[in-house]
Amino acid sequence: MTEVGPLDYKPRKSRIGAWIGAILFAGSAFALSFTLGATTPEGGAVTWADQVGMVGIGLIGGGVILSFLRLRVRADEDGIEIRNVFSTHRLPWEVVVDVALPDRVQWALATLADDDEVSIMAIQITDKERAAAAIKHLRALLEQSRTS
Repeated sequence: MTEVGPLDYKPRKSRIGAWIGAILFAGSAFALSFTLGATTPEGGAVTWADQVGMVGIGLIGGGVILSFLRLRVRADEDGIEIRNVFSTHRLPWEVVVDVALPDRVQWALATLADDDEVSIMAIQITDKERAAAAIKHLRALLEQSRTS
């Protein structure tokens, strides 16, 4: 059996979508803050603090959208590191039973020995052939760890 090398995988389409979404969200808030008039039709006043607040909301929202750039999976002969939006899991191969991209699921799943599942958000169905190749690579690393 030939030795399988390490895997370092990031999604492609969700990264593009995150950049586009963040720019649109922040840009919209920025543009809206400067198009607001000095008074509203109801008679309320829009101050410079309101405009700065709108820009701030746009930047914070854009930052939240950019958190999807964190998605990554790294694997080598020792185990797998799964970095999702809000969590990171480092799992040795001994606790991983299977890695799959099931039908009707947006991203891959790692099934663990205790019947728990960990989402692998980096491997997404929208990346099609790249995602399938990443799953095959992870399965080969899992099999390699069992034979050594």
